[in-house]
Amino acid sequence: MIKKTLFSFLIALVAFGFTACDSDDNNGQLGVPDSAKPSKEFKVGNCDKEKNADDAIKLNVKSWGNTNQEFASIELFADGHFLITSPKAGKLPKSKMSVTRAADGSTMFKKSGGQPLKTRAVDASGTIVIDGGLYIYGTYTRVKEGVYQLSNNTKIEIKDGKLTGTATVTYTNSLGMSITITVTIDTTTKQDDPLRHICRSWRMDSAENWLLAGDVMIGYGKQWLEKGRVMQQTTLTPEGKGMGFDEDDLIDDNDDYCYRVIFSPCGTFVCFYVDGDVEIGTWEWTDPYNGVLRCWETFDWDDDDDDDDDDNDFADMTVRFDGKQMRIYGDFMDTEDGVLFRTLSVATFSAKY
Repeated sequence: MIKKTLFSFLIALVAFGFTACDSDDNNGQLGVPDSAKPSKEFKVGNCDKEKNADDAIKLNVKSWGNTNQEFASIELFADGHFLITSPKAGKLPKSKMSVTRAADGSTMFKKSGGQPLKTRAVDASGTIVIDGGLYIYGTYTRVKEGVYQLSNNTKIEIKDGKLTGTATVTYTNSLGMSITITVTIDTTTKQDDPLRHICRSWRMDSAENWLLAGDVMIGYGKQWLEKGRVMQQTTLTPEGKGMGFDEDDLIDDNDDYCYRVIFSPCGTFVCFYVDGDVEIGTWEWTDPYNGVLRCWETFDWDDDDDDDDDDNDFADMTVRFDGKQMRIYGDFMDTEDGVLFRTLSVATFSAKY
């Protein structure tokens, strides 16, 4: 297949290396539908605050006691869930990254090219162990200001309820041992409107792709969930068939469907896939008032060569809110043998767990 050789290196939202392209001048000749293009004006939505929005913080360990360090950070999400990151979770992103991106029939939320994180079944408390304990995901309860009970039978108590800067925390582990640690607390710009609107749990309503070669439409693909099953619709043009494409080139495998994404005000995002895999990355607004979003894969799982400057580790996308919905737009391009291949992708979400 042409597509298989051209675009086999395309990876996910959490392992990008592309930049979104300004395509207004070309949309007419490429026959791009209006639904694939973001509006020029960026407005925030009208989502209600999630139940734990005021508790959304991240505790980064600065110093530990005399016992073995059990975590590097604990992050509390606005939807009432937490993410514990182990000190062994991975290495830092590379400092130099390419900003080119290839096109294929993939959504922005396809799994990365690296090894996905595997989850263990949710226990009775609602806790998920990810990749053998590199991460732990579960629910938390706010006992009182600065005191939180976690579903994995641990507790954190921030001294004097202090929620900014450096703080002393009493951490009670699952064995009932209390450990005094020092943390830095991240609540950066949490009251900023664009940040407040994106930082919540989102359900993916659909993922759409339009694949083009030069000014020729190759086809269209769409995936969505219906009663727990991934449904799909594809349309391959005669021109696409003539170039050797088939309908499988237009969309991802059903198992790669990302049904839920969480964005936190402390720069973490988590993708949940229908087959139980999880991927975790970092994000930021590069232009919050025009809705330009950048995401990175947090760790490079497979490559030990820190000197490789050609890694594709981040993505720039365009975000638009509409009431309680969010759409994320991508414009991916690659040229081979003088032909410009291009995929426009739109992921539509609703603000709910």
